[in-house]
Amino acid sequence: MAGTLRILTVDDEPSITQCMRFIFEEPQYEVTMAQDGEDALNQVAQIAQPFHVIITDNNMPQLSGVEFVRRLRAQGFTGKIMVLSAHLSADVRSAYEELATDLLIDKPFDIQDLRDALDQLAA
Repeated sequence: MAGTLRILTVDDEPSITQCMRFIFEEPQYEVTMAQDGEDALNQVAQIAQPFHVIITDNNMPQLSGVEFVRRLRAQGFTGKIMVLSAHLSADVRSAYEELATDLLIDKPFDIQDLRDALDQLAA
């Protein structure tokens, strides 16, 4: 993908969303943060330039990652979706697969592996 890769990172842990700005640095990446699924859905609906990739956690209050992805797809989001989460059950993994989630990565993760996975996903 040529140009800047626009990423929305969604996690209720501010340290995770903040670290994404250091993992995916400008000018190659542009990272926007959301504190939960509702915040992310609002940002997706209001943004002028669509995100290329959304990176989300699964375990968040009020709106799980699965429900967030379900609603995101219902809104017509066609970009790539990556889930970073610890302890995903087989049922949850299956739910993500049914929602055409592009990549599931377990926490903790290796930073270089995460960069490589995102770059391959966006290619």
